[in-house]
Amino acid sequence: MKKGLFALLLVGVLVLSVVASGCIGGGETTSSPSSTSESTTSTTTSSSATETTAPETDCGSGDIVIWHAMQPNELEVFQSLAEEYMAMCPGVTITFEQKPDLESALKAAIPTGQGPDLFIWAHDWIGKFADAGMLEPIDDYVTDDILKDFAPMAVDAIQYKEHYYAMPFAAETVAVIYNKNMVSEPPRTFDEMKAIMEKYYDPDNEKYGIAWPINAYFISGIAQAFGGYYFDDKTEQPGLDKPETIEGFQFFFQNIWPYMAPTGDYNTQQSIFLEGRAPMMVNGPWSINDVKKAGIDFDVVPLPPITKDGKEYWPRPYGGVKNIYFAAGIKNKEAAWKFVKWFTTSPDVIKELSLQLGYIPVLKPVLDDPEIQADPVIYGFGQAVQHAYLMPKSPKMSAVWGGVDGAINEILQDPANADIPAILQNYQQQILDNMNGG
Repeated sequence: MKKGLFALLLVGVLVLSVVASGCIGGGETTSSPSSTSESTTSTTTSSSATETTAPETDCGSGDIVIWHAMQPNELEVFQSLAEEYMAMCPGVTITFEQKPDLESALKAAIPTGQGPDLFIWAHDWIGKFADAGMLEPIDDYVTDDILKDFAPMAVDAIQYKEHYYAMPFAAETVAVIYNKNMVSEPPRTFDEMKAIMEKYYDPDNEKYGIAWPINAYFISGIAQAFGGYYFDDKTEQPGLDKPETIEGFQFFFQNIWPYMAPTGDYNTQQSIFLEGRAPMMVNGPWSINDVKKAGIDFDVVPLPPITKDGKEYWPRPYGGVKNIYFAAGIKNKEAAWKFVKWFTTSPDVIKELSLQLGYIPVLKPVLDDPEIQADPVIYGFGQAVQHAYLMPKSPKMSAVWGGVDGAINEILQDPANADIPAILQNYQQQILDNMNGG
């Protein structure tokens, strides 16, 4: 194999809308393919080589059609891997079909029996597609022996209401990106991170302790650090009024916000870090290209644990997982499963995706690979994924984003004096009303 390779909202609501629509589903994490006004279809078929070696994997036979909304650079790598598979399995033909408005295309085609065998998107579609009967269960194929090699978040991302419908191959979440010229050693605890913030906080000269966009997605790690949550996928209930969630919000605005520039704007916060006016930034892998363009010597580490009353609490930022889904009405399930199993469980394949495309692996053996560990972006975010809180899969989550952002915006009006418990309790009720059609 040749070696090689989640920004969410624009400001406030726009960033959230991207996150909620599955920012890691397609190739460009800054926008959702479903925003395309006209749906066009381009088809690319990877055909097997005329001369092949003996199969090295468990092969099926027949045609496998995969719909996607990937960017050209992603598709090139996926095609190369598919061609390698078909060289081992000459009885299989894999066809990739691009659908810029993938969601609409799937919803129109699957119920009529005209859908694909497989499709690629973020895990957050699993609830609404399963509830609509548009996914094919793969419970008979997914075994504990397979699942043990994946990060816990990835295992959670492929199941819904006690059925498996997909297999994972990459993930994303936020982490601490720090300037190595300003921070010689990465913060291993929150106390160490706070000491760095205190050292560099100089608002009179427009310098700050940390750059951190403020919205429901970006501060989720701290809000959910003490056992609280925005939404529980199992009970399908919001949790803003939980004491643990309130504690998380209070901790953020008491211990982090005071060292920040007084704005939650994504672009402003990112610029502060890129201009060298803050030693650290909390952001995702989608921001790395801008960090590199700024010429910053950087590294990436997970949000550090918080020690409180002698107990250690890891921040739990929301994370997303890239899945290969099995569509209802699949025409060649056996062959499709064998390809997907090879694709998602082969360390060489996942390593290739990571090195060529910067994907963050969810396959544990890949994170132990020396070449992956030498890459600060892949390894750093890979470690952060181990502590991430999977973005909820239930369709009811759509009612939660606006409520959480509403609470945050109200707190930001006067963070020092805001009655955070009362604000969160008020928006908890608003979310419940919206969920119930009120």
